[in-house]
Amino acid sequence: LGSPPFAAMLSSDLLSCGIDRWYPDLRRLTIRSVLVPLPSDFAAYLVADGVVLPGGDDEAGASPAGEEADDESADGSAALALPASFEAVRRAIDDGIERLGGAVFVKLNWSAPRDAAWVLGGSLKCTSSEDVLLLLQSSDRAAHDLTEARRMCEDAAAAGEGGAGVDAAGEP
Repeated sequence: LGSPPFAAMLSSDLLSCGIDRWYPDLRRLTIRSVLVPLPSDFAAYLVADGVVLPGGDDEAGASPAGEEADDESADGSAALALPASFEAVRRAIDDGIERLGGAVFVKLNWSAPRDAAWVLGGSLKCTSSEDVLLLLQSSDRAAHDLTEARRMCEDAAAAGEGGAGVDAAGEP
């Protein structure tokens, strides 16, 4: 069957297609955007099983002050811990939403979470960080960007990247 009719993609080629690489040069030609870097612990949180969003004054899944977190939640399932970077990323998302007029369309470097629109009633319009996080945590497309995108790269196996979704700079 021979070789494929296209050149093999390297990890550097894939990263060159990320919005953080092209947006600064092309921002006058595309929609207004705010780029929010995702630390690796936050990217891991997005692809973990379950959905944990802030609830009230305390973060959901976080233990009350002075108490240790249980390994299991009340229903017996494993608790999903929020990453240390959660509040900073959430604030950056809310600030970006405000800067862009109060409503945004969210995407990662390569994909938008179109497959998860059902969690917001069929819309991708986000007006809060909670909307953004709910879409990203519910999306298989987002999970692919964070965990599988590099697998198709020719140099991923040689570098032992087996699908690692975040590069050394913490960028998915």
